Amino acid sequence: MNKNLYLKELKRNRKNLLIWMSIIVGFTFMVLSIYPYMAEMGNNMTQLLDSMPVEIQKAMGMDANTWSSILGFYSTYYGVYIVVLLSIYTTSTGATIISKEEKDKTAEFLLTKPISRQNIVISKLMALFTLCLIIYFVQVICAVLGVLLFSQNPVNWENFFLMHLGGFVLMIFFTCIGVLLSMFLQPKKNFMGMVVGITFGSYFVNAVSKSTDTTEWLGYFSPFHYMNFEITDPGYSFDYISGVIMLVMGIAMLLYSNKKYGKKDIAT
Repeated sequence: MNKNLYLKELKRNRKNLLIWMSIIVGFTFMVLSIYPYMAEMGNNMTQLLDSMPVEIQKAMGMDANTWSSILGFYSTYYGVYIVVLLSIYTTSTGATIISKEEKDKTAEFLLTKPISRQNIVISKLMALFTLCLIIYFVQVICAVLGVLLFSQNPVNWENFFLMHLGGFVLMIFFTCIGVLLSMFLQPKKNFMGMVVGITFGSYFVNAVSKSTDTTEWLGYFSPFHYMNFEITDPGYSFDYISGVIMLVMGIAMLLYSNKKYGKKDIAT
């Protein structure tokens, strides 16, 4: 790894990191802070939920237990919004961190330096996953603080951290997809539209698959299907086999991306 290139990438991406971190942390605190007020309306919210079609309840991952604890309430937003927001940020960063040299017309300058293409990829990927870890752990820490501040009952911390472990696996998996995409697509000014389509589309497919038995098969095509965020389920657990498979697939995508970049014609 080239230390100078690694630090340069962290510096180049710090502004974008701070913007997304502010959005995600703000949303996390907002969700947790309104729980005490929503809990007071528990009976009314349960009646409202019961009036909704069962298919919609299943798609949104909500039931009467949602309002029974702060984790039940938080999990519905974590699995829908927070994981998607984290994945959008890391995937878009993964799609641009290597290809931006071609887009900015700085690839020729970089490649004339005494540094191999493999070293370039490794340095940039190390910076990418440093950014991923920073935003992930900041969100988890803020969630812990929020739960401690606004929880009215004892909290099952084991389930809390298992749920966030599932979010981490999904985030890393989508990040690797972003890196792989950049190897096949021409450098773009903004990958955001495609990234949002992939991440939110994956969630939507999984939501549709949970709504009825006839569409259940669709879930197998979505990474969200393999990570369970229904924390109020008495039998809730983390699927370690699926988690390991997704991480291995992510590593395979990165190895292929490294090989592809080594043979790629770089636009200068």
